[in-house]
Amino acid sequence: MDSEYLTYLAKCPSCGREMDVLSQFLRVDQLTGRKTLERTLLCKTCNIKIRQYVQLT
Repeated sequence: MDSEYLTYLAKCPSCGREMDVLSQFLRVDQLTGRKTLERTLLCKTCNIKIRQYVQLT
């Protein structure tokens, strides 16, 4: 997946600034082989915390 797209997904929905990545995990499903990126994002200005799941192709 393009890193520009992941950067775009890390923007705060409220203020539009880039959020900090607190944790990031890559999970691989053993049956289907599908990769899922799970990360926790934090916006320091708005004090918003988001858990995001992105399915990679």
